[in-house]
Amino acid sequence: MKSISFQWTPGVESWEAETVVSTIAHLQEVALVLGQRAGFSVERGQLRPFGTWVIPQLPRGSPYWSTLWYVEQSLDVENGQIVGPRYIRTFEQEPWQQAGPHYDVAILDHDLRDAPEHNISPQSDPHVFASCRPNLAAVMSVHRLRAIARASERQAALRRLAINAFGQVLELPAADRGSNVEMALGRPVCLNRCALRFAADAGQLLAYAREEHETRTIYCAECTADLLNHVIRTHFHSN
Repeated sequence: MKSISFQWTPGVESWEAETVVSTIAHLQEVALVLGQRAGFSVERGQLRPFGTWVIPQLPRGSPYWSTLWYVEQSLDVENGQIVGPRYIRTFEQEPWQQAGPHYDVAILDHDLRDAPEHNISPQSDPHVFASCRPNLAAVMSVHRLRAIARASERQAALRRLAINAFGQVLELPAADRGSNVEMALGRPVCLNRCALRFAADAGQLLAYAREEHETRTIYCAECTADLLNHVIRTHFHSN
């Protein structure tokens, strides 16, 4: 399995970053166990939590000198939102991605929007909780989750967001799946009790998080099968 690099903006609290990293680390374990049970010698990719990083040898403002450069490249200065596809494009083009393909995860305290067809409330208040590119990267925002008053509930919602967003990176639900799937804002979403269900707001995200926690659900059986297929595809591609 490919390694996973994490970065986050300075305004992200340490517990928020730790929640996302530990949740995705758990998903990595799930994927490894699935691959091993299917008879594949899947290796564990490195987890690289870089945080808010700087390369001291590079002049400030030069390409890839810091996490802040990614922000600068993707920030809409008129409204303060990060444009997810721009951020992901910097991941796609970075020299480290070219030298060694890996998954990238960014955690932002800025508000976030996606391409117009993927935004929630596209006319009045365009935004998303996460912007993802399958098999490459997830950019997720804690900005709107901070409206949830109780810290424990905010953490539960963030954990669920990380499971959903990184599931999209792992190509869930599969694009060619024909059952219990529909399109929501231009992306496939699962219709089973599953973390790949679409949540339109923080309240629904939290409600799904509670339900999935109570029923010990991460991904449904169909999305779990899709995850195994992803592990197999990437296993043979990397070899």
